[in-house]
Amino acid sequence: MKNKCIFLDRDGTINVYKNLLHKKEDFTLFDNTAEAIKMINESDYLSIVVTNQPVVARNLCSFDYMWEINRKMEELLAKQGAYLDDIFVCPHHPDQGYPEENKEYKKKCNCRKPGIGLIEKAVMRHHIDLAESYIIGDTTVDIKTGINAGLRTVLVKTGLKGEDGKFNVMPDFVLDDLKAAVEFILTKASK
Repeated sequence: MKNKCIFLDRDGTINVYKNLLHKKEDFTLFDNTAEAIKMINESDYLSIVVTNQPVVARNLCSFDYMWEINRKMEELLAKQGAYLDDIFVCPHHPDQGYPEENKEYKKKCNCRKPGIGLIEKAVMRHHIDLAESYIIGDTTVDIKTGINAGLRTVLVKTGLKGEDGKFNVMPDFVLDDLKAAVEFILTKASK
């Protein structure tokens, strides 16, 4: 048996969007995020975060500190009875030439969304059926990632609201926020 998954973008989908978030104190969940993730936890879907975190490559924080921000996310969710089944992060950024950059992470990779390396790692680790799975995000990058991986795609009107202008793509569904998206997937889309 393969697992079904709802892949989640982090910044702008789970937490309030702040460009290049790199401080734990700036991390704030949306009001209904924990409730939405708890609904996934109580369903037959996995909840897995796939996130680009170029703050590491830009040397705004260390790789270890970036994981401290993720741990804060998990702690805030746990306080409200919710949990993530896994978190996959791309710390890379392809553009080089900034004086303060961390050269170790300045490279092209297949894990940076819209590449599907993070999705592929999740599939291998959790035996996921992509045809039965979704991705929820606030950018065209998230939607393009879902298309590239063969997922059904949901754009939420939080964070960047799909107005990042990176790709000319159409999501399968557009909903107000993470809770509305999860409710839709668990009730309407999955029938």
